[in-house]
Amino acid sequence: MKFQDLFVPRWQHSNPEVRRMAVMKLKDTRLLHQILDKDDDEQVRLAVKDRLTEIEAVQVSVEL
Repeated sequence: MKFQDLFVPRWQHSNPEVRRMAVMKLKDTRLLHQILDKDDDEQVRLAVKDRLTEIEAVQVSVEL
């Protein structure tokens, strides 16, 4: 863990596993799309895609 990790949000942590777990708790789709575009780790990007799919499914079920 880097010293700066103490002062940034978990989704910006230097450890990709910490970032992956953090994105699964996010609800802000705009932020999730930014992470999807900018994160270097494939597993983090896959987690973001899964989270976006979950959020979309919930929104669709609420609309019905």
